[in-house]
Amino acid sequence: MLELYHASGSLCSQKVKLVLAEKNLEWKSHLLNLLTFDNLQPSYIQLNSKGVVPTLIHDGKVITDSAIIIRYLDEQFPHPKLTPAPPTLQEKMNSWINLQNEFPMREVMYGNYTGIEGFVLRRSIQIKQKLLSQLMQLNYELKEQYETKLNDVRKWNSTIQDVKKMTSLNAKIEPMLNQLEEQLSQTEWLCGATYSLADAMWTAVLNRLDELKFSYLWAENTRPALKLYLRQLKARPSFKTAIQSDKMPLPMLFAGLCRTFLCI
Repeated sequence: MLELYHASGSLCSQKVKLVLAEKNLEWKSHLLNLLTFDNLQPSYIQLNSKGVVPTLIHDGKVITDSAIIIRYLDEQFPHPKLTPAPPTLQEKMNSWINLQNEFPMREVMYGNYTGIEGFVLRRSIQIKQKLLSQLMQLNYELKEQYETKLNDVRKWNSTIQDVKKMTSLNAKIEPMLNQLEEQLSQTEWLCGATYSLADAMWTAVLNRLDELKFSYLWAENTRPALKLYLRQLKARPSFKTAIQSDKMPLPMLFAGLCRTFLCI
């Protein structure tokens, strides 16, 4: 039995769902609403101490962190195998996974979304800080987890409110895409001739950069190999299953918007 705690629009949830879809695995969904802070409730913090999604449960075993989860899935369910056999290509795959995993996409997303979506996301961080302070006082046995989370959220909020810091973060996107372009000019996929876990991870990241209007960085003939690569990624059935169909149910969206606009 596979169970996944995930959230609509969650980048890291999409990474795991892409791998689940590539392997055609059945799983039980536990959909959390990040706008009503389901992920901060004591019951979930006890499951995932960082209060983030996704969390995978396999036959009672709890696995957290999307990069760890996808590797676990590939080990436990090796058909089709999404890790190349040669050690040199495995090293390359891990390098590509680590590159995107270490990049602060969370700050890039919350700092760059515009309009109502941007307002809701940034407002949710402000509410989250107050809520975490309350939860820390009400749940003493989880004080350490909530305090760690609160410090992280404060730093997160400070970064996205700082124009200079956001400008610096955004400037790091293009060099990262240059690395992709160089590789994809030589091979169809990031680790050679076959699709791997690295490609699944970058599907979610590149699609999110596309949503954030960074597509001008590969428009026209700027980075033709990257442009073709993303087109191929979006053509895979897993993209429709894991990303195109990733819409928040209207009742959850309504509850989240009410919490965002009415919370003092």
